Amino acid sequence: MAVAASEARERIRWSLAIFVVAMLIRIVHVWQLSHSFLFELRMGDSRVYHLWARTIADGDWLGSEVFYQAPLYPYFLAVVYRALGDDVMIVRGVQITLGAAACVFILQAGWRYFSRPVGIAAGLILAVYAPAIYSDAMLQKSVLDIFFICLLLWVLSEMDPRPSGVQCGLLGVLLGGLILTRENALVFVVVLCIWILVDSRENSRRAAHATLILAGVALVLLPVAVRNWHVGGELHLTTAQFGHNFYIGNNAAADGSYKPLLFGRGEPLIERTDAIAVAETALGRSLTPGEVSSYYTEAALAYIRSNPGDWVSLMGRKVVLAFNAVEMVDTEGQYTHAESSLLLRAFGWVFHFGVLAPIAALGVIVTWPRRRRLVPLYLLFLSYVGTVLLFYVFWRYRLPFVPFLTLFAAAGLVGLRDFLHTHTSAHVAASAVVVVGVAVFCNWPVLDKRYMRSLTHTNVGNELVEADRIDAGMEHYREAIRLRADNANAAHNLGVLHAQRGDLALAIPLFRNAVRIAPRFARAHFNLARALYASGEHHAGIESQRRGLALEPNDADGFNALGEAYADQGQWSEALRAFERALEIDASRSDVRANRERARRAQPPDRAPPEPADPPATQPSRGADPS
Repeated sequence: MAVAASEARERIRWSLAIFVVAMLIRIVHVWQLSHSFLFELRMGDSRVYHLWARTIADGDWLGSEVFYQAPLYPYFLAVVYRALGDDVMIVRGVQITLGAAACVFILQAGWRYFSRPVGIAAGLILAVYAPAIYSDAMLQKSVLDIFFICLLLWVLSEMDPRPSGVQCGLLGVLLGGLILTRENALVFVVVLCIWILVDSRENSRRAAHATLILAGVALVLLPVAVRNWHVGGELHLTTAQFGHNFYIGNNAAADGSYKPLLFGRGEPLIERTDAIAVAETALGRSLTPGEVSSYYTEAALAYIRSNPGDWVSLMGRKVVLAFNAVEMVDTEGQYTHAESSLLLRAFGWVFHFGVLAPIAALGVIVTWPRRRRLVPLYLLFLSYVGTVLLFYVFWRYRLPFVPFLTLFAAAGLVGLRDFLHTHTSAHVAASAVVVVGVAVFCNWPVLDKRYMRSLTHTNVGNELVEADRIDAGMEHYREAIRLRADNANAAHNLGVLHAQRGDLALAIPLFRNAVRIAPRFARAHFNLARALYASGEHHAGIESQRRGLALEPNDADGFNALGEAYADQGQWSEALRAFERALEIDASRSDVRANRERARRAQPPDRAPPEPADPPATQPSRGADPS
């Protein structure tokens, strides 16, 4: 009894120490970041979550549509906003506290699964791991992913060798929370229930324990499912975007990373609108969220069935991306934040994924004799990796790998000395080959950090331009192009700003470069057409407009602009066809109907044509597309 009390006090002391270390590191990082242009910006998903949370905090807790994005983080933000306010410093402060707590949870899991030294090492590893520091201070849901997984691993470690009913129910509740922030964690429910049924030593209670896990999950997810049914008439346990994400990761143009359906339109709200529009146009009718998801699921499966060889090759590329040392950017990336945080830069150079993964491989080898006890860790890790490969890869999707790798990395570091003393030279040499092979594989130069930084600067430029800080936005576009000359979005958006200022001599080369880099960038073709037409290159402008419409054949604005260009040249039959097509797409357009009537009444070409209406204003693309 005294030994147990002594160990409990020691656990508390080490937990406090790890918490303080992790918290201090994150405080310094946030303080350094607070002097950056990035600190106050909410971009991409961060902005969507903020607006959503603001709506919830103002009283709309139910909402009016089936969830498209995982809902837990915006509701978490709403609680923070109601209690403490929505200042970004407050939100970051709450999040780094959760991140430091996650380091304590992984310490406890490592202590219970392996030993005290392994637990301490695991807590320290997570405390200094650069992507974890970055994610904890980001206005993103990833902080909840790590928090829940580390807490889940601690509870799981306490369930060995004999789980209790309370532990199983708690495990289910934690799984439900994780699923509401990371939907593919649904696979954990299947894995853990099977493990309980097959491996539990409490033979008479196996079914009861599995049932309690399911009951805990249901306690969290059923209210969400009922809410989705109430507002949308469809039963979705979490969200209705499975098919869309599945298709993005599995189609003829996929490369393993995130690519929006339409190039240059990766901003979350636009992405959802585009997904619905493309599906409804293809099927010729209005669709429910579930029907939209089913459409993309079927399209992805059709691609896999018809191109099995290409799909296997694509899956191989996803494996490479999932385990590469470079963190693939979403809207903003770690490497741009590191420009403003010396601490993040230092830890990112010393301890990144390319270091963690090989050490974790060593840990798997060192702990192999106790593999039976570690089966749940193997199964959870491999099943989650499988779900990521099923979709596509970027840093947020692979971040949940980290708690599992942290445990094994800690075990590898702590157990290496004994391993070297207790195994033959041949065994040690073979293990070294494996670890070096993993290190080479993970650190092979596949991805470019400069491109990740370039994408972030593009998105920062977008936000600044939207806030009417045009000059500052242009500087970030220029920096994005300086970092990577093949950034089509940055070239296009900088061209838009020059065109708006009347600097066509600067805008046209930028637009040309954008379409050269990304031939399927329809918006760049449209804006190049407008600039060419304004500079007197009418024929070239019309050709560029037609190329854009070949890529987006359901763009009513594009056909209207093409009709006006033809009308301005006196080509009335071509203009009339373009206006008719625009009205087929959107019959409500009164401006297009007026243009069509003018084309119908037009005199023969030797008569002066009527003055066309101004074509649509150029618009910058939203969201930089990782590739």
